[in-house]
Amino acid sequence: MSQVQAAIDPPGERRGRFSAILSLAWRESRTARKRLLLYMSSISLGVAALVAIDSFAENVIQSVREQSRALVGGDLSFTSSDKFSPRADSLLDSLTKRGVTIARQTSFASMARLPRTTGTRLAQVKAVSDAFPLYGQVVTEPADRWKMLREGAYALIDETLLITLNGQVGDTLALGYGRFVIAGILREVPGTPGFAAAIAPRVYIPERYLP
Repeated sequence: MSQVQAAIDPPGERRGRFSAILSLAWRESRTARKRLLLYMSSISLGVAALVAIDSFAENVIQSVREQSRALVGGDLSFTSSDKFSPRADSLLDSLTKRGVTIARQTSFASMARLPRTTGTRLAQVKAVSDAFPLYGQVVTEPADRWKMLREGAYALIDETLLITLNGQVGDTLALGYGRFVIAGILREVPGTPGFAAAIAPRVYIPERYLP
């Protein structure tokens, strides 16, 4: 035989006990209400700060994910401090045959000279292939001058270099034995941090004139 016993308090008694507990707690808290308020306020502010930081971090991560291609300039980036080895070139050629679009950029330092004003300045020269950049948009002044790199011996340069050399758009820029017509000023280039021009002004030229 199974037997279950239970004692059920009437609803009125339960409410009375609860009210008595609240009344007792309120009386006991008279000497510590200010400290309790400070404690609860600190907890609330701490939780709010954590929520704000987590929300900010999530927004930054989401923004980087959405713009990662433009930030890198492609889906993948391979960098070498020296010329790519024949084995690396063979790998890249095999990817090209499989339909993968590849853009190349060769960077080096060189003295840029403006024959008209005889001004000289150390610059970052970047020789790029026609496919560069794979993502994002290059902003120039005048607009749409980036496509001129595919048409001939043209160069796009940072405004700081143009000012230093006391030159203007249309002048001829000398890099070693090469001569390039300044087609415009660079404003934004995907895959290049904005502070890069502060180290040394950039000069973009077509890759085929690199030798």
